[in-house]
Amino acid sequence: METIEITKTGVGINDPFERVIFDAARSSGSATEAYSIEVSGQGQLTGLSYTVPAHAEGRIKAKLQISAMSSEDVQKLNNLAMGMLDASAQTQVKEFEKTAASANLSVWTWFFGGGGASASYEKTKESMLSKGLTEAQITTLMDAFLELAKKMSTVEINFYINNSANPYSVSGDLYLYTVSGTIKTEKGTAQYRMLADSASAGGPPPSGGGAPASGVIKLN
Repeated sequence: METIEITKTGVGINDPFERVIFDAARSSGSATEAYSIEVSGQGQLTGLSYTVPAHAEGRIKAKLQISAMSSEDVQKLNNLAMGMLDASAQTQVKEFEKTAASANLSVWTWFFGGGGASASYEKTKESMLSKGLTEAQITTLMDAFLELAKKMSTVEINFYINNSANPYSVSGDLYLYTVSGTIKTEKGTAQYRMLADSASAGGPPPSGGGAPASGVIKLN
């Protein structure tokens, strides 16, 4: 079976929502701790439109112009956050992940209500507390978040499109769930961005379109 290799550079992302202005003093009421979710939702990768011929497979490799956490660092944060939840809450996250577009970022979208949105420090902290985290656990999570956010760098993706069963070519775009914002602790301040390890291919979400697409996206 023919496999089409599609390699792109200079790929960006259109965030799904207008960014909010982060003001640590106003958002937290504290000089030492703040956390904002500025974007949470499906963002379209720009400069990455593809076409895969009939009865063929496509492998898309691309270097993104934006900085993001690596898949490994996101997993470290996921493990830390999940370890803070009780068994019931962990089950809720796993069930939510089965139907959520946010894939490996599901613990974070679950924390913040499950929908695409932007939120202030007060709202995000209130949501974390309502899910069972303590003040001390939130501080520990934020400190870890800050350290990994400082390590962000440009990333590459590798994505598979299966058009083997279709007698026609397919074209489309890729959409990745993104969570980004600002983190501030007494140890410093940093912007962060996390990208999901799976994508929606074809037309814009939620309808999608084009050929079935699968495969884990690893952000190096």
